[in-house]
Amino acid sequence: MDRENLYDHDKQALLRDLENKKEGAVDYLFRTYYADLCHFARGFVDVYEDAEEAVQNVFEKIWTNGVRLQGKESLDSYLYVAVRNACVSIGRRQIRRVGLEEVADLPVEDTGEKEEGRNAALWEAVNSLPEQCRVILKLVVLEEMKYAEVAEKLGISLNTVKTQMKIAYRELRGKLSGKQLFLLFFQMKA
Repeated sequence: MDRENLYDHDKQALLRDLENKKEGAVDYLFRTYYADLCHFARGFVDVYEDAEEAVQNVFEKIWTNGVRLQGKESLDSYLYVAVRNACVSIGRRQIRRVGLEEVADLPVEDTGEKEEGRNAALWEAVNSLPEQCRVILKLVVLEEMKYAEVAEKLGISLNTVKTQMKIAYRELRGKLSGKQLFLLFFQMKA
């Protein structure tokens, strides 16, 4: 039995060989998952070439670094999460490249009528948050601070930061559509 047929029946051998960056294991993984991962990535990006780029970036990292799964993590979940994250990175790069002015003009929600100040609605939702939520959200998202850094800066507990972020996300999800929420976080970081 050749090594590739072994991978069909022995996932542990595949994982072991991926961890050791064996060419045959990476090749097998690529041929087995590439099309499905590209299809999955299309749900996150608008252009098929961007989906392919995301998947190729994941396989390049696997080729370079191997795969080390944590605990009960499955290979499937590892690949799909990695592709999703790669798509988000591509989206961030594109939004930075397009520029905030053009992002502000993107249709956020098709309401059938012209909306003035789409950005105003986004920022109004943020500004309607309780003060502590708003401050913490801006530090985490805008300043890209870790929760522990925010807690130290504000002199509050880590659990308070986590709780306030949960409240902020819950409030924003209730006030904004999924596209608006997506744009808000990319605009804040751009």
